[in-house]
Amino acid sequence: MKAFRKVFLFLLLLFFRFNFLVAQEAEKAGADHGGSAWFVNAGIGVQMSGIKDEDFVSHNIAPLINITAGKWFSKELALQAGYKGPYYNAIADDKKHHYYFLYGEALMNINSLFPDYDPAAFWRLLLHAGAGYYYSQDYKRPNICANFGISNYLLLTNRLKGFLDVSAIVGWDIYQGDEDILPGVTMGISYSF
Repeated sequence: MKAFRKVFLFLLLLFFRFNFLVAQEAEKAGADHGGSAWFVNAGIGVQMSGIKDEDFVSHNIAPLINITAGKWFSKELALQAGYKGPYYNAIADDKKHHYYFLYGEALMNINSLFPDYDPAAFWRLLLHAGAGYYYSQDYKRPNICANFGISNYLLLTNRLKGFLDVSAIVGWDIYQGDEDILPGVTMGISYSF
């Protein structure tokens, strides 16, 4: 548990440090994102262990919780820190494999790359990639893993967006002793302030 606290505090400090380094860009970024640069996302969905044909069975599906907080630094780039968990199922047994994944990542607004980009548009497509601290309750040891994904945001109100996120935790020896992947899909809301 001490390792969890240390990593969480490190990611939190790193996140706030980035905020102070680019303070001059914050007001401009806020204007590009409805007057608010900070955001919080909360989503629920499903995940499974693996992407091979034999992994697509009903008892391999598990719930997924994804909570993130971040800040837009320009119309193209944001940084966020987040949590994924609480467990996944495997096809090898009927056990719930508990874990937590604390991560930081960069978000890139794909829509902003087009010349006719409108910051107040109804729809936004984001790519995100980063790395984080993965801890398996089964292995009782930490692991550094990558997180990749694509998110689709729909404007609900000036500060509230709905989203669909398709992403995966990718690493070595997460659950089967070699290269592993935990793909997941979450739906949720994003609040800007």
